[in-house]
Amino acid sequence: MSYCKICGDENNVSYYAGNRGNLCPSCAKNTPRKVGFAEFVAAYFKGQDMTDYGNHNTAKEFYDDYRASTHNLADYIKATTSAIM
Repeated sequence: MSYCKICGDENNVSYYAGNRGNLCPSCAKNTPRKVGFAEFVAAYFKGQDMTDYGNHNTAKEFYDDYRASTHNLADYIKATTSAIM
């Protein structure tokens, strides 16, 4: 059975292109198209050497989190790298 990767709903789930994946209609409406993995790594880990295997795993985890978010790339980077006071 398919479920929405953002809210977990199992009803009316469809696959949406643009790296968004399986989403319910509500989450699909609020989830922007996602960039591919290479573009994500280049923007998120700007200037860092990502050739190390461990770094690749870290990048993959962040990418999976980004894909399951309702943020576009710029907003995701801001939300996950900003200091919280």
